[in-house]
Amino acid sequence: MNLYDLYLIYKGGQTLFHKRFGVVQIDQDLITAFLTAIDNFSKEVLPSSEPLKVIEKGDSKVLMAYSPDLVIALVCNTKNVEEMDELRSILEDILAEIIRVYGEFLKTWRGNLRELDGIGAIIESKLQGILKKTPPPPLVTLIESPDTFYFSIDDRGINLYNTLLRNSRGFGLFINKLRIPIEYCDMILNEIYQDKKNAVEIANSLGLDINIIMAILRTLRVRGLVNIWM
Repeated sequence: MNLYDLYLIYKGGQTLFHKRFGVVQIDQDLITAFLTAIDNFSKEVLPSSEPLKVIEKGDSKVLMAYSPDLVIALVCNTKNVEEMDELRSILEDILAEIIRVYGEFLKTWRGNLRELDGIGAIIESKLQGILKKTPPPPLVTLIESPDTFYFSIDDRGINLYNTLLRNSRGFGLFINKLRIPIEYCDMILNEIYQDKKNAVEIANSLGLDINIIMAILRTLRVRGLVNIWM
């Protein structure tokens, strides 16, 4: 499973929130116009009263969920039915929480995006579980774009690191290959604990080599401890 882009679109076609998960570039204005047109087409032309929930082309999918004022759409790649159901459930959960917090406000909203800043935090909080299941970018991609990718770790990740990974033989061999003390890992994780930072920010704060930072963080992401954001 790969996640590409997530869009939250207000009625009429205004994008309230956009998140890109990888290096695949999709034109934001183009996809927003496309999704709005498809939604209007399905309402006016298709006989069913059920809203359009998925657009498919091979393994590529656009999954959608709706409220009276909002459409949330996730561009992804999966052929697993259970993964699709899980992703759609997350989209519906995100939309329900946004409606709970902003539903009344959106009825009279006048278009100031700053008034909706908290939507991003809601979406990222709901996505953390699924992000741990998606493959991280290749190390070379991370190294080539050190200021593009942001990293964070939550309480669960810290606990797993301290109790299972830090003193394990396999992780110790990995650290030895990098020729660094284990304390460097502790310092890096402390920097991103509940506070997203990119490799440039971490390197500037700790005085460590960016390539080493990226190698450590990608390995921890593969093990499901660290989140990667764009």
